[in-house]
Parts: sequence; C-alpha cells; structure tokens
Amino acid sequence: MIEATLIFIFLPLLVGIAALCFLGKRKKIEFILFHRISKNFPKSLSEVSVKQFEKFCKEVKNNKINIAFDDGHKSVFDLAFPILKKYNLTATAFVASGIITGEKIDDFYSTKDMMSAENLLELSANGWEIASHSVHHLDLTLLSESDLLSELENSKNDLENLIGKPVKSLSFPYGKWNEKVIETAKTIGYEKFAIYGLNSIAILPFDDRNDMKSKISGEIGGLTKVISTIIPHFAKGTPMFFWNKSYKFPKHLK
Repeated sequence: MIEATLIFIFLPLLVGIAALCFLGKRKKIEFILFHRISKNFPKSLSEVSVKQFEKFCKEVKNNKINIAFDDGHKSVFDLAFPILKKYNLTATAFVASGIITGEKIDDFYSTKDMMSAENLLELSANGWEIASHSVHHLDLTLLSESDLLSELENSKNDLENLIGKPVKSLSFPYGKWNEKVIETAKTIGYEKFAIYGLNSIAILPFDDRNDMKSKISGEIGGLTKVISTIIPHFAKGTPMFFWNKSYKFPKHLK
C-alpha cells in the first residue's frame, strides 16, 4: 500500500522532470549571475569558490554573455574583480544602493562586508556597468506605489550621482517582479532588466565544466534547465520568507 502511494506521488513528478529535460524549450540567457565569491568552500548556494570562478572566466573567452553580480558584496571587489581583470573581462554590478551610505539592506542573510562608494567608482573606471538592485533590497511586488517609485528612482539617482554615468539596468531583488514593477521602472528610465529564471541564470557551487559551458553558451536545456529552475528556490535571496501579502515597507527604512 505504501509503495503504491509513493509511486502515485512520485511518478508524475518524474514524468514531469523528464518532459522538461527532453521536450521543454531551451532558455536563452543574457546574464550569468553571481552573488558572493568565497576563498574557501562555499557555505551557501549563492557562493562560488575563487577556484570555480576562475575556471568560469577561462571558459567565457569570446562568448557574448553578460557577467553580473547582485547585491554588492565586498567579495566582488576583493576576489572577482582581480580575476576578471586578469582575463580582460568586465561585469555588471547590480547594487542595492543603500550600501553607499551604510544603510541597512533588507535581507534575512548577513549583509556585512559590502562594497563602498570608492569600490564602485573603481569598478566603473575599469569598464564595469554599475546598475540598480533597488535601494534596500526589498520585494518590489509587495510595496505601495509610492514606495516602489522611491526604491527605483532613488537608487537610480544615487548611483548616477556617484559614478557620473547613466544607470539604465535593473535586477529585481529576490527575482520578484510583476507588470506594475516593470512599467514603473520604464517610466523612471530603466531600459534593461535582468529577470531571474527568464533571461538570467546563476552559476551554482556544484556546476562542473559542462554545466558552465552550457550556461555560457547563452542557451540551456535538458537537466541543466531543470536544476537551474528548481535549486535557486533554496538559495540565498529566495523570496520564500516574503510570500506574506501583509508585507509592508519596513519602518526602520522610512
């Protein structure tokens, strides 16, 4: 009886995964996303080791793929920047602009050791694109219209004032977005969006060379597509703690 129940539960799941692997459309990727780089063995799904990151950079070569970093962690400047420079590569830093003035960034993981304004200026001077990840890293889909406008407009203005260049790209915190968020961003002047699960994908700490090559090619399918769709829901930045629709703009950030 138990065996029959397990088969009833898991067989459709296995069939669905198989269908995604072999029949699902291949994703076209514009951004390959990272969060943190670690000197040691990664402690979360949002970290990759220095060794793995360098292997990734060796595989990129002349592929026209956008390398991107969300949030603005200091390891991007300290560890990723030198490696990218070594291989004549640049990247996009999607920054929660509150870090410029040391404001609290809304995240259930530690936000210590974030980049400074000076770090961002040096990246910009070396050809990096400095782009928006809102001000406080909030779930934009749960904000009021005025707070949404504030998060997107202030981030754009703060970053432009810092680097003296237009800020036209936006990555959505927690990968959460809807039509209202997109339209509001467009009216402010954003033109390019990194949408996790649609046009952006992460390199995971257990990705091997073939996985990375598949993602770098800009088009993925099969098992890589399935893993890349499911696993990020358990990584740092997952919105699972923010599904509560009573979520309000935090008072301490007003």
